[in-house]
Amino acid sequence: MSNKRWPRHTDEDVAIDALLDAAGRAFADLGVAKASMTDICRYAGCSRATLYRYFANQGELHFAFVNRATLRIAAGMAATRREEGLTPAAVLTGRIVAGLRAVRTDPLLAVWFEPENVAVPLAVSRDSEVLQAGAAAAIEQLVEGELPPAELRRRGAWLMRTIVSFLALPASDEAEEREAIESFVVPVLISDRITTGSTQ
Repeated sequence: MSNKRWPRHTDEDVAIDALLDAAGRAFADLGVAKASMTDICRYAGCSRATLYRYFANQGELHFAFVNRATLRIAAGMAATRREEGLTPAAVLTGRIVAGLRAVRTDPLLAVWFEPENVAVPLAVSRDSEVLQAGAAAAIEQLVEGELPPAELRRRGAWLMRTIVSFLALPASDEAEEREAIESFVVPVLISDRITTGSTQ
């Protein structure tokens, strides 16, 4: 827990990042479901008025934390460009596996998927347009404009739910998980023959 006093921030984005960093530490120490707004204030060294100036409630803070983490992971995955000779299926499989690994190896993110906390990310991911858009973008880069926007959004939502499911209920090891992703997830996501209500 921080012993520092909250500094005056002139940049709102910097203040929000500092609050989310403090929230991450509180979540890791206390549990996502148990860390209260008061706890997060203590970790940030700020008043409740300061925290509520940026986040109206705990749900909004959770939402912001998950969205920021998602954007950072997505940026890291996107930085790995498609290698020559790899199929779109191989690229997407690698990106999904890398994303899962990134969450599991970060203590501030892994805590979200412990049994006592997992209901929170499940609820947040269901309503997060940022998560769905990020997942859809990962697919769009590989199908090269072959799918209409509505179909990309639908597949992005499905990919996001699949990733959350793997995080909440992991396979016995990464090899088994990769095989499941290769066999059952990726073929559906990047096939231009599978669209709503039709297989033609």
